[in-house]
Amino acid sequence: MRELKEADILRVMREEWNNKIKSLAEDVVGITMKAPTSDGKQESILAPDLKIFHKKSGIRYTIDSVGPRDVILRTPEGNNFLVDASTLERDYELG
Repeated sequence: MRELKEADILRVMREEWNNKIKSLAEDVVGITMKAPTSDGKQESILAPDLKIFHKKSGIRYTIDSVGPRDVILRTPEGNNFLVDASTLERDYELG
């Protein structure tokens, strides 16, 4: 049996901490726009500077900030506006 070293304990603690932070961040965001990951799973990836498209107009917006129930989007001209979670999920897609 392999001896447990301090580096192993620290690695496991970091992994668990990162998993907990990721889980808490998903709970806080509350917006479920999903994207496929390299392993084929779906993961919520909303973050500032992410580009999304309005489905009907095709205009590309940039996420300025993500809140618990809404997102502030930046237009191509640089103006900001607020979009609630349900509108974001219904009218926008990752792009």
